[in-house]
Amino acid sequence: MSEKPLISAVIIFLNEEKFIQEAIDSVFAQTYDNWELLLVDDGSTDQSAQIAQRCAEQYPEKVRYIEHPNHANRGMSASRNLGVRRAKGKYISYLDGDDVWLPNKLEEQLDILNSQPEAVMVFGPLQLWYSWAGNPEDVERERLYGVDRTGVHPYSDTLVKAPKLLSLMLRDEEFIPSR
Repeated sequence: MSEKPLISAVIIFLNEEKFIQEAIDSVFAQTYDNWELLLVDDGSTDQSAQIAQRCAEQYPEKVRYIEHPNHANRGMSASRNLGVRRAKGKYISYLDGDDVWLPNKLEEQLDILNSQPEAVMVFGPLQLWYSWAGNPEDVERERLYGVDRTGVHPYSDTLVKAPKLLSLMLRDEEFIPSR
């Protein structure tokens, strides 16, 4: 029987009440089922914190709600680091409160890491979409994010072995890029 290591999915969010439930649902829809979900609130003032807390209360064996002291807004890097510090998984994967994973994301990425023992990180293609009305500045935003070039953002669809991630990223919050 093969090992099914725990994967920690870390969702960071700030005022994502329109999207966070769909992000949470995409983790629950994974074909790989040995995961924990850490919902890291970066000081939300909308209803997203209540949505996350309700999920953690409903599924305490799978989901934890985490926030900074005094419900402070500390930024994306500090929030990711807080999630990493609390993660119990052998592997860690991130998504933001407005991201959605395809159902086989964790399973496929874990298969790649298992088949390539020297690898410590794997990421895949990412499709971006916006709920905008086609303003010119929105098109410029897509160009700046590189969607028209590669469509790959290695920090949004990544699975990393936890010890390597800790040694690389927890040293300095500036190391973790944020959009």
